Amino acid sequence: MNRRKFLSSGTIGFGAISMIPASIFANNNPVSVYSIGKGFNRISNQINHTSVAFLPQHFLEAHKDLMQILLKKGYNYNSTEVVKLSPNCFAIPLSKKPMIGFNTKELALLIEHKGSCKHYILSEKTTIAFNSLIENFSKSSDSHELDLDVVAFSTPAKVIKKSHGKENKFVYKNTNGNTITLIGSSKRQVAIVN
Repeated sequence: MNRRKFLSSGTIGFGAISMIPASIFANNNPVSVYSIGKGFNRISNQINHTSVAFLPQHFLEAHKDLMQILLKKGYNYNSTEVVKLSPNCFAIPLSKKPMIGFNTKELALLIEHKGSCKHYILSEKTTIAFNSLIENFSKSSDSHELDLDVVAFSTPAKVIKKSHGKENKFVYKNTNGNTITLIGSSKRQVAIVN
């Protein structure tokens, strides 16, 4: 091929590519729960990925409502699969591409308490605090050679309060009755256990 044909074919090829919507090339892959942090990697043998089709009816209804909200807010997620943390709590890892900056890694939770199922979206900073709780409790349990159930300790059984602002708070009780407060802000991400 001579130089003139090479240049013209290259220009035509590039022009054709530039007419394709950028959304086709965008990374619309959902984030994995294991990419959120080391905490979820540490409990990978205790949690299961479950098809949405196998969820109980009340979870299906809450999942359907949550999917509409996530779609409106522009989240990327796997709409056919959830992560089972307990029989009463399922997680959906989320990602979102802001106008400026990197993709966020957030977490949506479907939690059943007394027959009622609700959804909660943890901000990126609160998700970091949740991941740190899992990681630190798991490390502490291992270092003291204790056989503690990390998932039962860290998984919400009943949500007490959720607030947004400069500091996002997610307060819940675990299955053991401990009250856990996840605090996420630009300055700190902590978990407080009472």
